[in-house]
Amino acid sequence: MKMNYYQQLLTYFTFISTLFLSTSVEAVNFVIHQLPLHHPQEEPLFLVGSFNAWNPSDTKYQFHQEQNGLWVVTIPSSLNAFEYKITRGSWEKVESTQDGKPKANRVFIAENESDTVFLDVLGWEDLAGQTTIILQSLPSSTPYESNFFLTGDFNNWEPFDLNYQFKKNEKGIYTLTLPSTVSSFEFKVTRGSWSSIECLSNGKYRPNRAYTHQSKGPEELLLEIEDWEDVYKGKVWDLTPLTQVVLFHLLLLVLYFLWINHEQGQYKLSLMVLGGSFMIVLMFASSLFMPFKNILGGLHLMHHFFIPLLFIGMGVVQHRIFRYSGWGSYRRSLYALSFGVLLSLSFYLFQEEPLLTIFLERKYSFVNLLIKIISILAIIYAWNTARQDLLKYPADTFQGSIVKTVKEAFSLYQKCTVLLIGVYAFAVIIQTYRVIIAPSQFLLQDVSDEMIWYSTFIYLVFISGWIFKHYSILKPIELKGSYRKEESPSNDKEVTEFMERVTVLFEKEKLYTKQDLTLNEVAGIMGMPSHKLTKLIQQSYKMSFPELVNDYRVRAFTKKVMMGEAEKSTLLSIAYEVGFHSKSTFNRAFKKSTGVTPKEFMKKTSVKRILE
Repeated sequence: MKMNYYQQLLTYFTFISTLFLSTSVEAVNFVIHQLPLHHPQEEPLFLVGSFNAWNPSDTKYQFHQEQNGLWVVTIPSSLNAFEYKITRGSWEKVESTQDGKPKANRVFIAENESDTVFLDVLGWEDLAGQTTIILQSLPSSTPYESNFFLTGDFNNWEPFDLNYQFKKNEKGIYTLTLPSTVSSFEFKVTRGSWSSIECLSNGKYRPNRAYTHQSKGPEELLLEIEDWEDVYKGKVWDLTPLTQVVLFHLLLLVLYFLWINHEQGQYKLSLMVLGGSFMIVLMFASSLFMPFKNILGGLHLMHHFFIPLLFIGMGVVQHRIFRYSGWGSYRRSLYALSFGVLLSLSFYLFQEEPLLTIFLERKYSFVNLLIKIISILAIIYAWNTARQDLLKYPADTFQGSIVKTVKEAFSLYQKCTVLLIGVYAFAVIIQTYRVIIAPSQFLLQDVSDEMIWYSTFIYLVFISGWIFKHYSILKPIELKGSYRKEESPSNDKEVTEFMERVTVLFEKEKLYTKQDLTLNEVAGIMGMPSHKLTKLIQQSYKMSFPELVNDYRVRAFTKKVMMGEAEKSTLLSIAYEVGFHSKSTFNRAFKKSTGVTPKEFMKKTSVKRILE
C-alpha cells in the first residue's frame, strides 16, 4: 500500500530528526591551549561568532580561567555548526595570525569535533606591531648549550628574565618576539648575568643597543653578537689604564722638574700643576672603585685639559729660563681651559645618568667634541705663543753660547709638537663627523679618543727624553756681569741701604755658608736683577760677587780658628763649615784675602791645630 503525501513527509522529517540526534554532541568545551607571548593577562577573553550575532563582548560566552591555568568556555549542545573567533572584548582586539595579519574565521561542525576543542591563539591584531629579534650570528667563543636573554629598559634591565628568553626554532636559530607595546627601547643580549653580557670584538664595553619600531606591522631585527665579556681571551688596553699611565707620568715629570730646580723660587706655577695633577690622579683612582666610580667616572673628559696645561707649563719654563715675564701671555689659554672645565662639570653633573655610564655609553658626543675643540685651541695658542716668544728673547743680555743651545732645544720641542697638534686636529675631525653625519657610530668616538690618548702617551715619552737630555739648561741663564754704561751710578743712600741688607744676609743669616750659593739666588732674595747686584757690589765693596762671598767665608774661618775650633777639628773641615766646597778654592781665596796661606797664618798666630 502506497503511502500518501503526508505519510511520506512525516517519514522524511522523522529520518532527518533521527539523523540529527544521532550525530549531535552534548555541551562542548572550548579550551585555549596557548596564548601569544606577552599576552595582557589582565584582560578577559570572549568566544564570538554567528551564534551570538558576532557580539565581541558577550559575557555569556566569556572564557573563565580554571585552576590549571587554562581558559575554558562551554557552549550548549544545540549549537552544531557555526563560525567563530576569539577576542579580548572588542573588534580592535581580535585574534590574528602570528605575524599580526587578519585571521580567517574558525569553523565548528559538531560531527567533526569531540566534546573538547583546543585552541591556539597566535596573535592579536592590536598587538600586530611586534618586533622579532633574531640572533643571526654568535661568536665561536660561545659556550655550548648557552641560554640567551634580552635585557633592557622594558624589563628594568633584568639579565635573567625567562619572559625574554630566546627560543631556538626548527632551523636552529634563536628568536624572540616582543609585543607592540615595546616599540622603542634600549637593550643588550646576555647569557643570564651581567658578567656574561655581550661586548665588542676587541673585548671593550659595548654601549646599549637601541631600536625603534617604524611600521604598524611586524618587523625583524637581525643581531650579530661579536663576543662575550666573560669569555673574551684578548687583552683589553682601553682608556682607563692608559689614562692612569698618562696622569702618573705627568706627575713624575712635574716632580722631576721641581727636583732639578729646587733652588729656583720662580717655579710656583709648577707647584700648582703638581698639586692639581696629584689631586686628579687620586680622584681618578678613586673613580675605579665603588662607591665613587658612578660619581667620578666622567673625569675622563677633564683629562683632556691637562695636556694644554702642560704646554702652558713648558711655556712658563721657557720664560723663566730667558728671564722673561711670567705666565701673563698664556692668560687666554688658561681662560679657555677654565671655561672647558666648568662646561664639562656643569653639563655632566646635571645629568640623571651616572658619569661612568655616560662615558661607557659614549653619550653626549657634541659635548665631547666641544671639549676637544677647546683643548686643541688652547694647545695651538700656547704653542704659537711660545714659538713667537722664542724669537723675541734678546740674546745679547745673556752670558756665553748657552743661549743658542737653549733656543735650539726649545725649537726642536716646538717642531715635534706640530705632529701632536696634527693628530689632535684629525681626532677632532673624526669626532665632528660622528656628531654631524654618523651619530650612531659610537666606534668613531672611540677612534677619536684613542688617537688623542695614544699620541699623548707618545708625546710624554718624547718630552721625558727631552727633559733628561736638556735638564742642565732648564735653569735661568746667567746675565752678563757688567752693567750698562748708560746706567747712572747708585747714590750714597742706595749704597748704604744695600750694605745694610748685605750685612743682615751675610753676618746675621750667614748666607755665605751655602756652598753652591749663586749670584742669581742672592739677586732673587734681594729682589733685584743680577746685573744690578753686581754693580752695587762693585760700587760698595770694590770687588766681585765671588770675592765678596769668599771674603766673608775667610773672616768666618779665621774667627773660628782664633776661638779654638782648630783644636777640635781639621782646617779643611772648618773651611767646609764656612762654605768652601774644595781645598784648592779655600787656599786661593784665603791667600787673596789675607795675603798668606792657611799654614803661614797658623804659624804666624801660633794657634794650636789638629794636623791634616
